[in-house]
This record gives sequence, C-alpha cells and structure tokens, in this order.
Amino acid sequence: MIQFLEKDYPLTFGHIDNHGIARPSALFDIMQDAATVHADALHLGRDDLQALWVLSRLHCQMARPVDVHETIQVKTWCAGIKGATWLRAFELRVDGVCIGQALSSWVVLDPVHHHILRPTQIPAAQNYLALVPGQCPAVPGKLACGVLHEHHVHTVRYSDLDINGHMNNVKIVDVVCDGLELDRRENTFVAEIQVNYTAECMPGEAITLSVGEQEGGLTCVFGTVDGKSRFEAAARLASFA
Repeated sequence: MIQFLEKDYPLTFGHIDNHGIARPSALFDIMQDAATVHADALHLGRDDLQALWVLSRLHCQMARPVDVHETIQVKTWCAGIKGATWLRAFELRVDGVCIGQALSSWVVLDPVHHHILRPTQIPAAQNYLALVPGQCPAVPGKLACGVLHEHHVHTVRYSDLDINGHMNNVKIVDVVCDGLELDRRENTFVAEIQVNYTAECMPGEAITLSVGEQEGGLTCVFGTVDGKSRFEAAARLASFA
C-alpha cells in the first residue's frame, strides 16, 4: 500500500491574489488534488468505489504566506476513520521547510441519492484503520459564533460548479475570503482557517454570508440559504512583512 503520497505544485499567477500571495482557495485546491491522486493510487477513487468523495471539513494552519513561483511540496496520508468520516492529513513544505499542516475529513456518498456510505460498507476502508494521524492539526469540529452580521449575498452560478453539480469546495473558500475582505487587508495572510461544508450549494441558490468575531482573534463567516446552513468557516489572520 502507498502509505504516503508526495507531489510538487509550482504556484503560478493563477493562484495569486491582489497582494501577490497564494489565495487560501489555491491551497485547498492543491490539497484536494493531492487527496484525489492518493485515493486513486490506493484504489479508493471515484471509479474504484463507484461513489463520490465529498470534503466535509478542513482545518489548515500556515506559518507564512506562499509567493508566486514558489513550489509547494505536499505530503498527504490517510489518518484514520472517525465514525462515518475518513480523515486525511497534509504537510506543506517549501524548499524542504514545513510551512503548513492540515487535517481534513471526508465522506463517501452513493452517486444516485447522495446518501452517506459508512466505511463499514467499503472493504477497502480496512486500509485506513491501521494508519495513525501523525503530526497535524486537531480533528476539525463544529464551529459556533455569537453575534453575526449580514455581509453580502452570493448567487451560485456556472463558474462555481464542479463535477458533482454543486458549488465546488474551493469556490466556497473564495466566498469565505470575500467575507473576510482580504482584498483590502495589506500585509495580512490567513494563518489558520477551518471550513465546514454542512450542505450542498446548488445552482441558482442565493447564499447569505454573515460575519462575526470570536474570542482569540478568529473571524467567522457563515453561509446560509433561507436560514439553513450551507457552510461555516473560522479564520485567524496574521501579519507578514
């Protein structure tokens, strides 16, 4: 079994924001790709299982921002099973130096009704049970925020969609960053971010973004449709020179 997957991802201007550093969504995109490549190598991919992998939660911590033309070396591994979720860990390096770590949780859905397939229903899940989490952030849990204020409304369009027909996880991170107003924050990067994907965002839905502050310097960005949760996020910003 291929216990670890390591893959290099050179950053281009397509990954960079108006401040010249990698968008948080670019990091999510890279990690999601590495997870897909590793799942395929383990014969746990979409075609192998005849099912859909869906990212449920991801918690990422970064020591510094990533600049254009730097190459991120991603190491990813299976980090065990918790209930119905499959855990996957990531380590991000630049020039051999660790600059970030992440832990994600995933669920497997049947392709017709999108019901959760528990790991006990998938024989290949036994390969996950023997592996240990290693060094990575805590398992992402539920998020809560006190007072939230409506920020803006985002309508799901064609450019947001993925192969599963709903809003792509990476696009949701971009919308979360809109709520953080990163475009106007000079010399600031997202040092920590967790996104919980609570329900599918479908074409034409109008997602209300609400923002609030937590103790400890976290900013929450929650997305709802008609009062029902679609995603929840919390981020901590830090300065860089």
